[in-house]
Amino acid sequence: MIKEGEEIVIIALGNCVAPSLEAAAGLEKEGRSAAVINCRFVKPLDRKLAETARKVGRVLIVEENIRQGGLGGAFLELLNDMDIENVRIKRIGLPDKFIEHGPSGLLRKNYYLDAEGIMQKARELL
Repeated sequence: MIKEGEEIVIIALGNCVAPSLEAAAGLEKEGRSAAVINCRFVKPLDRKLAETARKVGRVLIVEENIRQGGLGGAFLELLNDMDIENVRIKRIGLPDKFIEHGPSGLLRKNYYLDAEGIMQKARELL
């Protein structure tokens, strides 16, 4: 946990941690409270992530990977294995298709992996 918050938890991986912190700061300016967790590894997942999700009830997973088979999927499996329900989850990542080439900033913007996109998806959960 690198930033405490009460309304939503943003679990970010790798390059997505910094824009997630920016998004949390932007949400704070809007009067919202977002926690940010730097998920430094995908396997094995820390079971505390699931307990945090149960407590807060809203989780945004942010990863610069293909969504299928990544952190978000592993997190859903963890919740299922721990019989945790009633948690709203949204996953931001790359679709399971060919990703066009281009400047990294443009691609991150197109796939909501920049601070603005993360804020937008967090607002949808809130």
